[in-house]
Amino acid sequence: MQSGFNLCLDAVRRINSHGKSETGGVSRIAYTEKDRLARETLVEIMHETGFQVEIDEVGNIKGTRWGSRPSAPPIAVGSHIDTVPDGGKFDGILGVAAGLGAVLDVAERCPDHVNPLQVIVFSGEESSRFGVSNVGSKAVTGYMSLKDFFDHRDDQGISVFKALRDFGLSPEKADRSRILPSDMKAFFELHIEQGPFLDQTGIDVGVVEAIAAPTRLFLEILGESAHSGACPMDMRKDALAASSEIVLAVERLAKEESAFKTVGTVGDCKVFPGVMNVVPGRSSLKVDIRGIDGKSIDRVFDGLLKEMERISASRNVEIKKKVISRGEPVVLDGRLRWLLGQVCEDMEIGWTDMPSGAGHDAMYVASVIPTAMIFVPCVGGISHSSEEKVEIGRIRPGYRALVEVIYRLVTKDR
Repeated sequence: MQSGFNLCLDAVRRINSHGKSETGGVSRIAYTEKDRLARETLVEIMHETGFQVEIDEVGNIKGTRWGSRPSAPPIAVGSHIDTVPDGGKFDGILGVAAGLGAVLDVAERCPDHVNPLQVIVFSGEESSRFGVSNVGSKAVTGYMSLKDFFDHRDDQGISVFKALRDFGLSPEKADRSRILPSDMKAFFELHIEQGPFLDQTGIDVGVVEAIAAPTRLFLEILGESAHSGACPMDMRKDALAASSEIVLAVERLAKEESAFKTVGTVGDCKVFPGVMNVVPGRSSLKVDIRGIDGKSIDRVFDGLLKEMERISASRNVEIKKKVISRGEPVVLDGRLRWLLGQVCEDMEIGWTDMPSGAGHDAMYVASVIPTAMIFVPCVGGISHSSEEKVEIGRIRPGYRALVEVIYRLVTKDR
C-alpha cells in the first residue's frame, strides 16, 4: 500500500503538471482552464484513494473518508491549489497533498476511527486575479456576499460572479454551503512558511499562534497630462510623482511599526498614458498593509490617509481611495496549538510558536471551527515565485506532526 507521505509527494507532482511556466514555476490562476484541469486531477486522486467527493456552489472541493459514525463531526485538513502568476510549486498545494496523505495514514493506523476525515480544497485563495483573496473560504464563512461577487473584477472586467458561473458553479446559492460550528471537530492547514525564519533557524515546525490581517486599498491618483518638454516643473500635476511619495510613505509608516511585525507593501503601480514624453496624468496603486496587532495596522492606515491629504494638497492632485478589504488579525485555537506542541515534544520534533504574516484560508475557517496551522520551511523563505523550493527532509517532520495530531483527536473519544 502506498504510504501517505509518498501519496503527498505524488499528488504535488501530478497536480503541478497543470500550469507549468517557462521559468519552472506554476501559473494556475483561479477559475481558469489550467485551474480546472488541476482540480480534475485532484478529484481523480481523491477517488483513487477512497474519498467521496463533493463540490459546493463556489467551487470548494471536499473529499471525505467516512468513519464508523457518519454523524460524528469530521476532522478536516485543507488549503488551496490556485497560484499567483509564475508562482511556486508548493504554496497551498502542499497542504492539500499533505492532507490526502495524512488521512490515508491515520485511516491505516486506526481503521475503526469514529470521526469522518476530510480534505478541503478552497477555491480562489490568491488575490492576483480579482484583487480579493480567499473567495472560497470567505464565501462559506460569511465574509463574502453576493454583492462582493459582482463588485470584484479582473483586468478584463470579468466579475467573480461571472467567473464562477463560467466555471459551471452557482455563486447565487453560496449560502447553501455555509459552514456551521457543528460541521467539524477541528480544521488544520499545513503550509510552507513563505518567510525565512524556519529555514534560517533550522527549526522544523512552526505552530501558528495568529494570522496577520491584510488591509488592502486601491488608490487612483488624478493629475493632469502635459507635454514633457513644454510644461514647466512648477506647473505640473504629475500623478506618478505623487504616487512615488505615497509608496515611500507606506514604507516609512510600516517601518515605524516594525516592532509589532506590521508590514506595508505597494505591489502594483500603473501609469497613464505611460509614454516617455507625457507627464503622467493618472496613476493607480494597490496597497497591502498587514500584521497581527490591530492597533498597529490602524496606525499605519490612519497615517497613510493623512499623508495622502498632504500629498494631494502639495502636488495639486486628486487622490481617490477604495478599501478593498480590512480584516482583523486572527488568533488560532489555543487547545489545538497546545496539542500540536505536545505532539512535537513527544516526537522530538523541533518546533516554535510563531505568527503568520501571510493570510490563509484557515483565518476564515477559524471564525467558525477550532483551527490550527502548521508551518514547514521553504528554502530561503522564497514564495510566490518560480524560485520557491522545499527540501523533502524538512517537510517530513511537519507532515508527521499533522498525522499524529489527527490520530490523537480521532482516538481520544473512542
